[in-house]
Amino acid sequence: MKWLKLSQQYVGMWQGGVQHGQGTHVWILKRVDRSQYSQSNQYTGDFVQGQRHGQGTFYYAGGAIYEGEWKNDKKHGKGKFTFKDGHVFEGEFVDDQMKMENGNSAPSPLCGSDSSVLGPDMALNIQCLLDEIPESKRDTEHKQVEFVVLRKSTELRSIYTFYSRLGHAHSLDNTFLLSRLQLWRLLKDCNIHHHDITLTQIDRFIKEDTTTEIHSPFTPILLRRLLSCLVIVAHHIYNKDMVSEKHLLAACLSKLMTDDILPNAKNVKGFLFGQPHLSVVAMKYMKRCWDIYQVYCRVHSAPRDDQTMTCRHLLWMFKDLNLLDNNLTAARLLKIITAESRDPNNLSPCLDLEITFLEFFEVLLGCAEVKCQASEKILQTTSNPSQSQGKSSDTSQDVLESQEDVETEVSDRPQSAEHTEEHGREGKGMQTRGMEAKDQTIHQFFNHFFFPAFDHHQQVTENMKEDKLCQEARDASL
Repeated sequence: MKWLKLSQQYVGMWQGGVQHGQGTHVWILKRVDRSQYSQSNQYTGDFVQGQRHGQGTFYYAGGAIYEGEWKNDKKHGKGKFTFKDGHVFEGEFVDDQMKMENGNSAPSPLCGSDSSVLGPDMALNIQCLLDEIPESKRDTEHKQVEFVVLRKSTELRSIYTFYSRLGHAHSLDNTFLLSRLQLWRLLKDCNIHHHDITLTQIDRFIKEDTTTEIHSPFTPILLRRLLSCLVIVAHHIYNKDMVSEKHLLAACLSKLMTDDILPNAKNVKGFLFGQPHLSVVAMKYMKRCWDIYQVYCRVHSAPRDDQTMTCRHLLWMFKDLNLLDNNLTAARLLKIITAESRDPNNLSPCLDLEITFLEFFEVLLGCAEVKCQASEKILQTTSNPSQSQGKSSDTSQDVLESQEDVETEVSDRPQSAEHTEEHGREGKGMQTRGMEAKDQTIHQFFNHFFFPAFDHHQQVTENMKEDKLCQEARDASL
């Protein structure tokens, strides 16, 4: 059994036997088991009658830091909260809570009530749904949906932690905030996009103000915002099915959790996060790809504050950049785009669907496998002409299938202990070489295909604009 012991230390000013004035209070948490270690929370700043009150800095054991104003032991006033992963919230705090972007205190109190069954980090912001419910029923509806969240709190926290770590290198002490990119991956893993709702629509449903880019993959998503998102999505998907239920919001969320979230969460799909090592490599190219995505959104989207791309625009981009060839055909590209759709064989309805940056980026990674492995195959057959005699040119799918056949053949052979030991090291070496080869595939695609093609296209476009302006100037002078 593990025992937790808590000791406290205070160095500073006293008055009447209580902390009063400047001081430093340290809470030391010791875990006693076979390996001892300790963590500590520390506050340095003003005290008034034994409470944190005034200016002070709180260092959390997990690595976060709060610097700012305090009132009656709570963060209150102007302050700066630095999360462990480096994200920073700087602004107003009200009653120990960050002030929301829309001007409301977060978390919002229960409508008409002074209590909530959830902690501050899980409190829901679902006023947009409560406004559609008769006022006399809002308190009950809110409380019932909170009970559903409370019952599933362990699973929900675990899901949040799991997805917030995707794309990060392994660390023994890693606490990260969920990003919008990872939220999209969670929703796609749970097949939410199979319910006639796109990820871009969900972005609009959960937007909190009009001053930030609602489709940015870098936006941090706090736990309470994820929970609010799930409640809103559940209502959108299931409200017609649950309309006869006594507590509509709670019934919708329960169904979403039972049918979609819990059976599918943590079963990571897609080209980006499906292979942890590969995702760390691919994430190095995300910022540049995000810039390119925005360029094409500006070209094809009308409202500047809500720029998105459609599958049709993505196809045009590949055509404009001359990235299509005998291996990466338009049909093959469409299959990559629709790999996670409800009906991958029915391609036409998908063309006008909006896609998020996650879907855009994963299409690029899927195309990387096609173009680079096909190029490697051509180089191999060119350097060994005898191997290509009597064989037609293979697509990258043939390469992938042949690789799978080889792996299956090797794994099915009976092996002695000596053989297993001897080839265990060889297997690890092959695995390492395979990972390095996939890394090179990513590097090659972006550095030798995609980025150069985009840069060339932009240069040609700029030259054409300059030529047009010069021609107009000449015409005007005549």
